[in-house]
Amino acid sequence: MTTHPIAIAQHRFGFGYYRQVWWNWLIGTAFFCGGIGAGLFILSLLTRYRAGMLLGYLIVVVGKNTAHLTFLGRPERFWRAAMRPDRSWIARGIWATGLFALSGFVLLAAEYGAPGIVPSSLRVVCVWIAIAAGLFISFYDGFVMNHSAAIPFWNTKLLPLLILMYAALGGVTLSLTMRSLQGYDPPEMAWMERLEPLLLVTNFILLIVYLFRMSRLSPAAQETVKQWLAGRYARAFFGLIVAVGLVATLGLLVIQQRAQTRELALLIAACELTGDLSLLMLMLKSGLFAPQTAPAFAKSSG
Repeated sequence: MTTHPIAIAQHRFGFGYYRQVWWNWLIGTAFFCGGIGAGLFILSLLTRYRAGMLLGYLIVVVGKNTAHLTFLGRPERFWRAAMRPDRSWIARGIWATGLFALSGFVLLAAEYGAPGIVPSSLRVVCVWIAIAAGLFISFYDGFVMNHSAAIPFWNTKLLPLLILMYAALGGVTLSLTMRSLQGYDPPEMAWMERLEPLLLVTNFILLIVYLFRMSRLSPAAQETVKQWLAGRYARAFFGLIVAVGLVATLGLLVIQQRAQTRELALLIAACELTGDLSLLMLMLKSGLFAPQTAPAFAKSSG
């Protein structure tokens, strides 16, 4: 008995893989802002770079929250989503974002306010809370998606790691770009310049491992991989994520480091962040629900 490959259903009454359409560009923007904003804030906090702390804080608190609340449609009811953090990754994310906003505000007040406005003991506590909450924000979106078992392409523990690594890369890129534009390039920050190309290579390898893993999983995950490599999303994957986000960024970094020029900083950031955002959007848009059973009319037809 021969089996025919299952196609992607073109409408809700057809039999096949169903595309994920509920998580749109707004939630992708929220994930993107949360990752790069938290990454930038943590790096800037650890290196005492207050301009980076402020920008990272605003990206998370204003950018991520605005996109997230707009996505919900009824933002005045967001507090209901915060219920039961013991069971819901979304609720945990809301609590983490709230702790990040509160602790980050105290730390920014200590940086920009009058000396002694924040007691040293309180600052130490807020540093640990902000780092823990920021790290959680950087990868919890992966667990939110991973929790959707109906979409096999997301159902792997590699997804939170992939999102965390891209958040780290985005944070490093933004931090280096800001420092370069401000002419603030102390010798002790040289490690960050070496870290960025290493993260690019690591993310490329992790992305290959992710796709290889999905190509050995369920048929729905395999179909998504096909769509990425040779189907509907191949241009976005190879063009934006690989060519622009990884290859072009790495090439421009090599040129910048050899020529010792700062003029490429904005172009490097644009390429890397384009790849980062494209990965999240493609991950959301390409999700496929596995078909359960053929509709009754399909069974009885013919």
